[in-house]
Amino acid sequence: MRKLNYEELIENIANWIKNYVKGAKLSGITVGLSGGIDSAVTTSLCIKALGKENVRCVGLPCESISQDLEDAKIVAQSLGISLDIVDLTSSYGAFVKSFPSNIMISKMALANIKPRLRMITLYSIAQSTGHLVGGTGNRTELAIGYFTKYGDIGKFFAFLH
Repeated sequence: MRKLNYEELIENIANWIKNYVKGAKLSGITVGLSGGIDSAVTTSLCIKALGKENVRCVGLPCESISQDLEDAKIVAQSLGISLDIVDLTSSYGAFVKSFPSNIMISKMALANIKPRLRMITLYSIAQSTGHLVGGTGNRTELAIGYFTKYGDIGKFFAFLH
């Protein structure tokens, strides 16, 4: 079996994305751009597959380190695309405050709310614009179980639904 070189691999992935979006009868992809390597690579592949005009990137800070959003802005600028920003900090705060005082939410549950809010936001934007959500998870996260069910793992399977 012949090994693919990187250019062929990139082309194959881009063609798969293009065909998947076309098969879904949608116009593009919405990606949560965090400034990290996974979302940067996903965004780049989506742009190669569909063109900049069919890829929407969204920064989703939620009590986040400010450098993360700055990194996302740098990635977007280097790719020549805009970055919509939806700050979920106040939504997160309101959600947490909505629980009655007799329900104590654990630290783990509080941490998992953030990626779930991000997924709600990405799917809402994508559905409203005729897009799919671009998956940015990776195999290592899936293999070791480092993800939030119905949160960031939703990005891993986003292309597969």
